[in-house]
Amino acid sequence: MCEAGRGTKTQEHIMGLSTITCALAGAAGVVAQHNASTANGCNDGFYPGTDTVIYTVPYTYAQVMSIIGDYKNLTWSGSPYNTVTLNGTDNTVGTARTYDIDGAHVVETITTSSKPANGPYEEIHVLDLLTIPQANVSFYGDYDGTIVTPICSGAASTLNFTINLCATNATLAGGILHTLHLTDAQTVGVFLGGQNFSYCGTATNSTATSTSTSTSTSTPSMVTTSAANRGMPSVSTVILVAGLGWALAL
Repeated sequence: MCEAGRGTKTQEHIMGLSTITCALAGAAGVVAQHNASTANGCNDGFYPGTDTVIYTVPYTYAQVMSIIGDYKNLTWSGSPYNTVTLNGTDNTVGTARTYDIDGAHVVETITTSSKPANGPYEEIHVLDLLTIPQANVSFYGDYDGTIVTPICSGAASTLNFTINLCATNATLAGGILHTLHLTDAQTVGVFLGGQNFSYCGTATNSTATSTSTSTSTSTPSMVTTSAANRGMPSVSTVILVAGLGWALAL
């Protein structure tokens, strides 16, 4: 997911996307357009891709849920508090959230929502069509999911961000989203105190683990595990460097 900017007091990364817009008027129009798919499962002119970020933090499931468990609260992912609007009930299938990014518009609609007391947490939504002019790429997603699983007898939690997308350039879009999702995962750790995870026997003085799978051949090294303790990069920088990295790789 692409998110908006935050203030420096919470070490939030600034979202510098100047024109991310919904290309179709209304969710019904988007759904109708998506149904007119080509042989590759995407709309004409779009190509399929997927990306996964897996990141572990040394904090309990309950602590992680206190940060990310509210569909309307995206402070951990870029949108200032109380700037996300819902068209229905929080954490409920069918509810869409809408938020602005520098005057642009993002719409995501819940398809699965499960938050049991002891985990795992599962929130899946569809992502309406977006355009990022700085990177000259447009994309949408029929599966944009966040899963949080308690591990280490509850002492730590693993976050899994996975998106299946269709994009005008699937490699570039996947690289941008990978970096954004990794930054989001690190920000959750920052919000909870900035401790890193290595293995279940220790919770401090270790290096956070991050693994990923992607249709892309590589991932731009925009965010490192130590960045969670330094503050987050601007998303305009993420997009420009990710775009440059993928362009050089092609």
